[in-house]
Amino acid sequence: MRINPNVRRLVCSFSGKEVDAGGFRSPVGLCRCCPAPGKPVVVEYDLEAVRRARRTDTPAARGLWRHAALLPVLDVPGDYAPDVGDTPSVRHTALSDELGCDVWLKNEGGNPSGSFKDRGLAVGVALGAASGARRFCLPTQGNAGVAACLFSRRLGLPGCVVYMPEAWRGSIYHRACAHFGGEVRFAGPNIAAAGKTMRADLAGELASGEAVDLSTFYEPGRLEGKKTMGIEIAEAFAGDSLPEWIVYPTGGGTGLVGIWKALRELAALGVIDAARTPLPRMVAVQSERCAPVVRSFERGLAEVEPVVSQGTIADGLDVPGAIMGHAMLAALRESGGTAVAVSEAAITDAFARCGALGVATGFEGAATLAAARVLRVRGELERGARVLLLLTASQLVALARPPA
Repeated sequence: MRINPNVRRLVCSFSGKEVDAGGFRSPVGLCRCCPAPGKPVVVEYDLEAVRRARRTDTPAARGLWRHAALLPVLDVPGDYAPDVGDTPSVRHTALSDELGCDVWLKNEGGNPSGSFKDRGLAVGVALGAASGARRFCLPTQGNAGVAACLFSRRLGLPGCVVYMPEAWRGSIYHRACAHFGGEVRFAGPNIAAAGKTMRADLAGELASGEAVDLSTFYEPGRLEGKKTMGIEIAEAFAGDSLPEWIVYPTGGGTGLVGIWKALRELAALGVIDAARTPLPRMVAVQSERCAPVVRSFERGLAEVEPVVSQGTIADGLDVPGAIMGHAMLAALRESGGTAVAVSEAAITDAFARCGALGVATGFEGAATLAAARVLRVRGELERGARVLLLLTASQLVALARPPA
């Protein structure tokens, strides 16, 4: 594997300062220009080189690396991730009739481990390995850990070291990580405590670059993988108007920032004619019981202030802080979008409705339907508007929960 020559530079997402990639001889982590632990680093591309490369992309390529010109690492093994991505955007007639809108669904449950996390972790693992990493680690309370373990094994690397909160012992996430060769450890009451313990336990390996911390936004690959959802959305509506709204269930926010990054890159490349079809308005959806992005957006803040989570049935939304909060809030405001907090009852009701309609999604995806209902009641989502709901995972994890 090798670094894409179209990569022009790395920059700090907060300060905009260039970050020395060191020739990618070792993995790239958080920036050093901001106070510790630093801010996320993002990849910028030579768009003229990308334009030339896109004309020669191999049409036969499958999965994420169809978009190789806009990904940071090339020449991944052919059997590494051909089954990741390429999820369709499909119009849903019954929901369109119910909401009085043109409702489309992009369902990520068909990815190999069952969620959209496969996109980010496939690229994050490949980029880290191309930069010399020998092993990966991350704290998790959900699908990210499963995906990290799966892709570590696909490269023949030692099992990913996964730290989970104590209460996750025996959970479906624990069992799935172990199934894909992960070394699962437990620490603390929540993901923040698990991550703190992990970084203390593995300080030496992380400092040397032997191990890479794959936590949300701690390295630039996950963002690049997640942005392929935005590229696919643009492809799905090529020759037609883009969705006016993209409703996204927001925890760490990698997909929200990634989709917006992709749309802006495609507009800069001229693939999207923003004068003819405006870019979508982004909507961040969170549970009322853990809504740091919504609260910070409503207060007009430039960064997301952490909250104390009260717990939510939607594990992927149970993220009380946001290291990339500044970019999430910027994407919402630049796009003319908004942020919505929905109740636990609204999430479970929407989940049941999805099941009744044969829509295969988990609680996080169901939260987007709950949010669309709220936006219609408020009058922000106008009758007839084209809206895309991002369904991030299948129903299987949600149904594996013991009944309340």
